[in-house]
Amino acid sequence: MGEEAQIKNLFPKLKTDGDFKVTSPKTSNYNCIAWAYHYEDRWMWPGGNEFKICDGFHYWPDGVEDSSDVSAFIKAFEKSGYHICESSDFEEGYRKIALYVKKGTTECTHAARQLANGKWTSKLGGLNDIQHGTPYTIEGKLYGVVHCIMKREHK
Repeated sequence: MGEEAQIKNLFPKLKTDGDFKVTSPKTSNYNCIAWAYHYEDRWMWPGGNEFKICDGFHYWPDGVEDSSDVSAFIKAFEKSGYHICESSDFEEGYRKIALYVKKGTTECTHAARQLANGKWTSKLGGLNDIQHGTPYTIEGKLYGVVHCIMKREHK
């Protein structure tokens, strides 16, 4: 089974997403939060020095609670200029991200970001980066559901 088929098995809604494509080779140099934060050289997740991943560089913003609760992730993205907004629709002059939680909880599981063309991109853990049409096409068992959309001005 090829990479695309494996990813579609993990995220069944991608089977009907005409914008879905694999956009990078597998790498464990960065994760979804770092990718949404525009980093490709670190793993970004709460956990401080206790968090080890692939011997890479770990980062979590100073002054943000060391918690997997989505409120900590919201604060981390607020430090980069994002604020919660109403819609995932593309808005000229803005960049958007989506934060995901396990269904029925506030435990953050994933982040995706909107591209300049209005489509969305996700880093799948230590796997590939993908493009998808909306933040909702990767909802499911692995990442849960979209908790909120945030945006910032793109300069």
